[in-house]
Amino acid sequence: MRMRTGRSHAPNVWRNWAGSAQCVPSRLVRATDEGDIVEAVNQAASRGLTLRAAGTGHSFNPIATTSGVLLDLTGYTGIVALDPETPSVTVRGGTLLKELNWALDKAGLALSNMGTLEDQTIAGAISTGNHGSGLHHRPFSGHVLGLTLVTADGSVRSCGPEENPELFQAAVTSLGALGVISTVTLRCVPKFNLRVTEGSQPLESILEDIEAYAGSAEHATFSLKGWSDNASTLKLEPTDAPVSVDAARRRRANTLGEVRCATAGLVGRIDQRAVQRIMTAQLGGSAGPADYVDVSYNAFTFPQPVKFLSLEYALPLTRATDAVRNVHEDVKRFGLRTPYSITVRFGAGDEYLLSPAQGRTTAYVNITVPRTVGYTELLRVFEAALQEHDGRPHWGKAHTATAESLEDLYPGWKTFQDIRAELDPDNMFTSDYLRRVLGGTRRAH
Repeated sequence: MRMRTGRSHAPNVWRNWAGSAQCVPSRLVRATDEGDIVEAVNQAASRGLTLRAAGTGHSFNPIATTSGVLLDLTGYTGIVALDPETPSVTVRGGTLLKELNWALDKAGLALSNMGTLEDQTIAGAISTGNHGSGLHHRPFSGHVLGLTLVTADGSVRSCGPEENPELFQAAVTSLGALGVISTVTLRCVPKFNLRVTEGSQPLESILEDIEAYAGSAEHATFSLKGWSDNASTLKLEPTDAPVSVDAARRRRANTLGEVRCATAGLVGRIDQRAVQRIMTAQLGGSAGPADYVDVSYNAFTFPQPVKFLSLEYALPLTRATDAVRNVHEDVKRFGLRTPYSITVRFGAGDEYLLSPAQGRTTAYVNITVPRTVGYTELLRVFEAALQEHDGRPHWGKAHTATAESLEDLYPGWKTFQDIRAELDPDNMFTSDYLRRVLGGTRRAH
């Protein structure tokens, strides 16, 4: 059996978005329909090759890299079905979040919550545990009503809360370890607007009752620079008010802020003292703190053209106060100053076996740094502090966790490994990254 003409390509270097991971797969297959996925899996099996699926490469670690078959899903896009009554939408796994948002908006629908990144595929978002913020909102996985999975034997398996529920609990946040997600059915809500309100307050006033702050808005977030004891606050609330006339300009300001961080990071290679000066300088024409209304998906997201590195851990909300204090002090003491913020978001728990939010109300603590060698040590310092507070790593971000350190953090770990052994006994869907964080599969007895 041969690969379809035009679908398979000779070896070439594949890199993730941040440039922090790369590989030279033996074959690169660009899927445009489910048949391409099934054929790629069958071909990999017949040749004894591993297979990893890749989207836009927005994970900061080598989760998608392989020396075997790399399956590019970015051409496998679009809506399969839209049910305005449920309401729900079924999409192909390679569909970008921004493409889905536009399509739902035209249909008068939306997703109830999402993170800041819109240039990510649906399959990638759920596989790595992506999330937004909101104490009563689960991670992106909370939208999932069902999915189809192409497994190692080439079969297409459907699962959901009622159909193969055990497989569903494992497959939603599965790191690509169980197979290739083909289609996903997502719960929708009627389209809505959000009021965006930015502010500032002393960090300690938030940490004194962090649960109260987390519940102070439908979607509450705060962030802080390593050198400051004041936190920047961000709150999003649903509103019937119309979109503000300056909403687009306000959203662009977030992107310009990213550019400012990148500039400060470059200057900081020469003069670390300049980082704080650049980030605290008052620029001419600055719009000041935001208070405006925008359509929900534009309020949640903004374009992020600047490349960086990011590490994040999900903690029990009850541990967040001590953890934030610890990491803030560690970052203050560190020799290099990152122009980016420590960001804290909140979310409800879910039931998926490898979800970082599994079984607990969660605080997500994130740090972002420029892509320069010196900041790698800052990530390690930051990570060590969060691991002391029962932190679980974001599967798509930089981290050094191993299967040995993770096993006890997930009550469903053994169940996931049993399902993995049954679906992929020959380790087709493994990689160096998965061997580190999950270990190898073992054949089911």
